[in-house]
Amino acid sequence: MNKILIVDDEESICETLTWMLEKEGYNVTSIRDFEAAQEIIKSQDFDLYFIDLILPGGNGINLIKMIKEMQKKGSVIIITGYPNIPTLVDSIRLDTFDYIKKPIKETELKKIIKHAFSLKEKENSEF
Repeated sequence: MNKILIVDDEESICETLTWMLEKEGYNVTSIRDFEAAQEIIKSQDFDLYFIDLILPGGNGINLIKMIKEMQKKGSVIIITGYPNIPTLVDSIRLDTFDYIKKPIKETELKKIIKHAFSLKEKENSEF
């Protein structure tokens, strides 16, 4: 079962994404602040990370840098209510899988996740 981490300070986003993903059969963990996210990222591996850019106690870009520095294998998707060019450029530099604006539509979410996991399967089958 694929493990997904959601890091977002908005309770409604965490609950909605968790509900949508769990009904698709994914194992979902949601975290609402920067420090708790750091701890879980250090202690567990996930197949997919949804990271909000603006978090209490920190910045989503720093979490993504941490994921990359620790060489975690999961794909990273930025979710933001405030898209802008500088954070989009940061996401490209950090090799994130996608950058999506809130609110997230269920059909868009399913499409992005399916694409992320199909690419991961393709990468794994090449080795």
